[in-house]
Amino acid sequence: MGVAIIVNSPECISVIEPLLHSPYTLLMKLPTSLFHLPRLTATLAVAAALSACASMPHKPAPVLSTAPAPVATAANAPEAASARQADALLAEGYDLEAAKDYIKAAAAVQGKTQLQYLLKAAQASLQGNRAPVAVLLANEVLRLEHDDNGLRGQALWVRAQGLMDQGQTPRAKGNLEELLTIASTPQEVRAEAMGTLATLYTQEGHELTALNFLIERDSLLSGAAIHKNHQRIHALLDSVSSARIQNWQGRSGNPLVQEWLAIALISRHNPDPDQRKAAINAWMAAHPGHPPINFTSHDELNVADTTSSQEGSICALLPSTGSYAGLSQALSAGMETAAQLTSGPAVKLLQSTGNPSYTAVLFERGVKEGCQIFVGPLLPQDINAVASVRKPSDPPVIALGSDAGVQQPGLYTFSLSRDVAARQIANQGYAAGYRRVYVLYPQDSSGAAIQADFIDTWKKLGGSVAGVATYLPGHSLNGQAQQLLSGTSSTHDFVFLVADSKNANAAVSAIRSINSHIPIFSPALLHGSTLPSNAQNLSGIESVDMPWIIQPATTKPQAAALLHTSLPNASDAQWRMAAFGLDAYQLADKILAKQFSQPLKGATGTLHFGKEGRIVRDMEWMEVENGAIVPLPAIPKPGS
Repeated sequence: MGVAIIVNSPECISVIEPLLHSPYTLLMKLPTSLFHLPRLTATLAVAAALSACASMPHKPAPVLSTAPAPVATAANAPEAASARQADALLAEGYDLEAAKDYIKAAAAVQGKTQLQYLLKAAQASLQGNRAPVAVLLANEVLRLEHDDNGLRGQALWVRAQGLMDQGQTPRAKGNLEELLTIASTPQEVRAEAMGTLATLYTQEGHELTALNFLIERDSLLSGAAIHKNHQRIHALLDSVSSARIQNWQGRSGNPLVQEWLAIALISRHNPDPDQRKAAINAWMAAHPGHPPINFTSHDELNVADTTSSQEGSICALLPSTGSYAGLSQALSAGMETAAQLTSGPAVKLLQSTGNPSYTAVLFERGVKEGCQIFVGPLLPQDINAVASVRKPSDPPVIALGSDAGVQQPGLYTFSLSRDVAARQIANQGYAAGYRRVYVLYPQDSSGAAIQADFIDTWKKLGGSVAGVATYLPGHSLNGQAQQLLSGTSSTHDFVFLVADSKNANAAVSAIRSINSHIPIFSPALLHGSTLPSNAQNLSGIESVDMPWIIQPATTKPQAAALLHTSLPNASDAQWRMAAFGLDAYQLADKILAKQFSQPLKGATGTLHFGKEGRIVRDMEWMEVENGAIVPLPAIPKPGS
């Protein structure tokens, strides 16, 4: 909903001032009021505060003398002081305080100057992660300004970014497209808007429209940005079939697009680099009417051409086939989001095919192309392949899986496996005072691996196992629970339950029918977004999981908003992998900066650099209470 913020009426200010102790709407209370309110509440609050002003009669303007008036510096003093203070606060990184002072400056003036201060307040609000307020202020600038396209363009840009941060991508897309119609839009803003629109249209399945935007933005870029744009064009073309590309040739009237499409088909039909180069040069000679595109016939393979542009990049070496393709997409999306939020090194995606030899080739190619650090591989065979060719002088590698046979300086392991949760329950359970455990797990390979890892860790710590039982998923667990818990339990016992959301209700109900008080601890298999439809039966179960899942509203909300845009239909597994991508990027940044001493509060938990290159992940404890997840400060103590 929109709100008109009237700031040039003394009567309006006099009505609002007693309520707000300020000369300018609820926005003057930032950040203690509006910046801390939900978007709808904030908008309604502003509307209520201004409702009395909407119908209040305004005094007519006084008749001015025809004689030149002296310069009234005193009238501008509040504006000048607030604006100077806002500039200083913004320079020092106090974005929200700067926004408040810009609003004060706007309250003291009228006309275009007022709108410029409101726009500055909107920009500062956006920088301070207060997207709803930024959109509210940008709306007001757009409502009042119709003549200055430059000012409108800036307001559209702020509003588009604010809407994107709130996940309102259809509205943001409209603002970005309108922004492109304004001739005064700066070149760098136009290029970024086109890149964002390409992403949004790709997600909607309109790849040809996205391709047009990417190719049009090429002329706006320079240096490393051109190479990165070419990577996006290649990736988009690689994602569609040859038949679709041939169909596009007849639909696009842009000669540059036609040339890219032709080169894509030639590249597919000529895998040999030399043959491909000759075929592309021949096509160019046969079509002299086409303007030359900013592209060399083999730039994706020419190391000499890409070394400088790729220097400083963080390279994601991930599988792109089979069941791993979606997970890799989410991991790379998380990394790219982290790069965008931190303005850090770019992310370059190297897609392996499940062939370890090819993964090793990709790694060596990445080293030559200037990758400073690698995130991945993910699969054990790929980790071994990379380790076998990696030299001591090569860049560091963050392997996204653990393999006991691989250990070398500069190789870090950041395991994505849920056995991490099993080990954490064992370690923290023993440290809390528990000494005996009952294990219940499903008869499948995943459940068997998780319980085996738990029991191995538990026994090494000195804990005892009172009983182990298995169950068939989808079947009654009453008999297995009776068999498991038939003996007498003590306050130092607990149940280690391995169950997914489909079997969790039945497992907990079966356990509670026999023992109503024994603690039930579970690894991170009960997702916040996939609790059973009747999760009341899970009340009292404790588990470990990542902050990203337990508290999505407070764990990196800006990253979540951006990822909802790049992964609009993400599965639960992809949403978890996106969190690992966010953390993997931050870990890579820490390794490059050689900052190993301080823990990192990540989306997946608190991360530490441990011994032998292992990255330790401390997840958070939670309890299911009346069907909802409640975070816990630590594991419940025995008898509590």
